[in-house]
Amino acid sequence: MAAQLREGSLALDIELDGQAQKQLLEYLALLIKWNAAYNLTAVRDPEKMVVRHLLDSLAIAKHITGDRLIDVGTGAGLPGIP
Repeated sequence: MAAQLREGSLALDIELDGQAQKQLLEYLALLIKWNAAYNLTAVRDPEKMVVRHLLDSLAIAKHITGDRLIDVGTGAGLPGIP
């Protein structure tokens, strides 16, 4: 999943340092864990979660400006956390 995240972020022209990658994958691990108990997302396959959750959320990053933002109603934290 790390390679998939790295390659996907490069394709989006988003540079993620090692710490950011680690944190995103830790978030994904928590999402996978708690998704089983609380049905946070319909996507269950971890590799699909990288694309459909992390990379899809990161795709808007270059279009966000400002020092303060609010993401209302994110549910499982998407797209706000990534």
